[in-house]
Amino acid sequence: MLFLNGFHFISGEPGHYLQANHHCAIMREDFIQCAIYVPGTNPARLAGVEYIISGDAFSKLPMEERQLWHSHQFEVTSGFLVQPGMPGPVDDEVMKILVNSYGKTFHTWRWDQKENDLPLGIPEIVNGYTGPGQLPQEFVEKRDEYFGLNSTDIKRQREEAKIIAPPVQRGADIWREGIILTLELKNETTKKKPFEYDAEMELMIQNKGKD
Repeated sequence: MLFLNGFHFISGEPGHYLQANHHCAIMREDFIQCAIYVPGTNPARLAGVEYIISGDAFSKLPMEERQLWHSHQFEVTSGFLVQPGMPGPVDDEVMKILVNSYGKTFHTWRWDQKENDLPLGIPEIVNGYTGPGQLPQEFVEKRDEYFGLNSTDIKRQREEAKIIAPPVQRGADIWREGIILTLELKNETTKKKPFEYDAEMELMIQNKGKD
């Protein structure tokens, strides 16, 4: 299991940023899945999910799929992505893996519903940060104070550990090209009720058995 804390922003809404606690299970060497919770809520709110894959796995994805994923290169090297309470040497080994990884993240508790006590509305695609100046420094400092850490020191530590980010692969971080992706609720109602299909299938099977 991994416990990570980082920052997300809602696709198309750079001013809608938030902190996210990731409780992650390592499924295999190139795939991690995380449940995301909202820090500071009691009881903790389940915000959404994030799937993390290796750079090698990402390179095999078609371009249409890649646009749903964001890079982790800057998140790691900047000290934005942290493992609170983890000893430095252990953190270094984990970040050497995550610095060449990509995340696909959906928040089911919408940013505009953060004051609501129910997760209403359509889930949102969220992105990660890719460069300095994209997130207010005071928001980073507030996170650091909460966990008793220092992102600047962590950044320096990772530089000393030779954690170097590879180039971001084409197709990730599509928002940087001005493309905004959102989810929609699409009504695909047909004239037939769902269970009518089951009845037709059963009838076809019965008739086939009589042939």
